Amino acid sequence: MPVTAIKSEQQYKDIIADQGYTAIFFVAPWEESCKGIAPKFKEYAENPRWKDFKFYRVDICEQQDVGMTSGVKMAPTFHFYKDGAKLKEYVGSSYPALERTMGAVLAGH
Repeated sequence: MPVTAIKSEQQYKDIIADQGYTAIFFVAPWEESCKGIAPKFKEYAENPRWKDFKFYRVDICEQQDVGMTSGVKMAPTFHFYKDGAKLKEYVGSSYPALERTMGAVLAGH
């Protein structure tokens, strides 16, 4: 599945209310750690291991209202939802930590 850009606050609200697992990457495109982890997030979206997730990206510079609504304080930040409920948040750019967080979400931890 490709990583879909979120372009409005209403789209964001609709996405987080959706059924199933959702992974949202909040990015500041000029920030070096965001640039570093963005290709990995795209790779996860294309990896069958993570097929249960729908992957989204929010540019918090362009969509400041979404960043504020979601409570993002720094980038990169990742939010994970299931059936409209926020399950976990990961702030940082460590590939292993992000993978562990995603695995924990799917395992129900």
